[in-house]
Amino acid sequence: MKKVTMYVGLNDKDTKKQEINTVEAYKMCQNVFADFFGGSTIFEGKGTYTHDSGEMVFENTLVCIIYTENIEDVKKAATIIKTALNQESIAIEVVESNSFFF
Repeated sequence: MKKVTMYVGLNDKDTKKQEINTVEAYKMCQNVFADFFGGSTIFEGKGTYTHDSGEMVFENTLVCIIYTENIEDVKKAATIIKTALNQESIAIEVVESNSFFF
């Protein structure tokens, strides 16, 4: 089984500020992950990066964890979230995991 962590920044790619509030973004991600994977773990973080202009950007970020073998569904879910939140990109970390549900 694979543990997949998505880091979903909440700043709009065009306006460079958060346009959708964190709770609404959380609910949308929660619904997408429920549809594709039956559930997820989501918590809030604070992201930072340096923009191409050299400006330091800070943004609210959702850290979303799912367990799956289907990486194509991960890409589909990420595409839906990326489009809905108007994101430039979503960081996706995939690691092999010796996990099970008990």
